[in-house]
Amino acid sequence: MASYIIKRLLAMVPTLFGVAVLIFLLLRVVPGDVVEARYIGQGSQFQSQELMQLERKKLGLDQPLWRQFTSWMGGLLRLDFGLSMWTGAPIIEEIRLRFALSLQLAIMASTVATLLAIPLGILAAMKQDTWIDYAVRVFSIAGLAMPSFWLGILIILVMLIVFRWLPPMVFTPLWVNPWENLAQLIWPALAVGYRYSAVGTRMMRSAMLEVLREDYIRTARAKGLALKLILTRHALKNAILPVLTIISLEFAFLLGGLVVTEQVFNLNGLGMLFVEAIARRDYTLTQALVMLVATTFLLVNFVVDVAYAWIDPRIRYR
Repeated sequence: MASYIIKRLLAMVPTLFGVAVLIFLLLRVVPGDVVEARYIGQGSQFQSQELMQLERKKLGLDQPLWRQFTSWMGGLLRLDFGLSMWTGAPIIEEIRLRFALSLQLAIMASTVATLLAIPLGILAAMKQDTWIDYAVRVFSIAGLAMPSFWLGILIILVMLIVFRWLPPMVFTPLWVNPWENLAQLIWPALAVGYRYSAVGTRMMRSAMLEVLREDYIRTARAKGLALKLILTRHALKNAILPVLTIISLEFAFLLGGLVVTEQVFNLNGLGMLFVEAIARRDYTLTQALVMLVATTFLLVNFVVDVAYAWIDPRIRYR
C-alpha cells in the first residue's frame, strides 16, 4: 500500500507538468495580450507601439517563451505564483481572498449532494418499481433538467415574494459571523447540491440494485440477518464506490466551475476570478488558477483511490 501511494504521488508530477505546458502555450496562442486588453482605447498615449513595448518589457512579455516558462516554473517550485499582470498584486493574495468562499461553498454543496444521493438511492433500490421509486426518479431527473443557476434564481424569487427576505449580498467569513455566512451560502449550496445529487442518486440506485442481486446478499438474507445490517455492512460498502467517485470529482469541479451561480448570488469566488483573468489576458493569474484546479483534481482523485481500499477490503493495491 505504501509503494502504491508513493507511485501515485510521483505520477502527479508529469501530469502537472503537462498541464503547465499546455496552459502556458494555449494562452500565448490566443491573439492579444494583457497590454492590449488594458491600454488600447484608454488614451492616446498608450496607442503608440513604443510605449506598449515598454509595458510588455516591464511585464516580461518581451522575453523568449522558453525563458518565460522556466521563470514561471521556477516560481511554482518555490510556491511563488508571482504578481498579477493586471493589478500588480501578489497572486497568492488574489486567490486567498476568494478561495475560502469557493472552498466552503464546494464543501456545503457536496455535503448536500451526499445527504440527498445516498439515502434516496438506497430507498429507490429497496422500493424498486413502487411509487416511492418513481418519485425518487422524478426528483433526480428534475435535478438533471434544471441548471443550478436557474434554481438559484427561483430560490431568490421565492424568498423575496413569499417571505419578504433576501440573503445577504456581501460575503461574511464564517469566523466573523457564522449566522450571516450560512444565511448567504446555504441557498447556493442547496441549488448546486441538488443539481449534483441527481447524478449520485441514479448511480446509487443502479449500484445498489446490482449489489442486492449478488449471491452473498441472498445468503445473508437466508441466514436471517436483519435488513439494516445487510444494507450497512454488506451492500452499502460495495455500492457506494462509484457514488464516492462522482461526488468527489464534482467537489473538485465546484471550486472553479460555478461562474453563473456565483453571479446569481453575487459571490466573488474563484469562478468569477477565472472569468476576469481570462478576459483581461492576465497570463500569470490564469496559469495559477488552472494549476490550482488541476492539483485539486489530482489530490481528490488520489484520496478517493486510497479510500477504496479502506471502504472495500477486497481491493488491495500491490
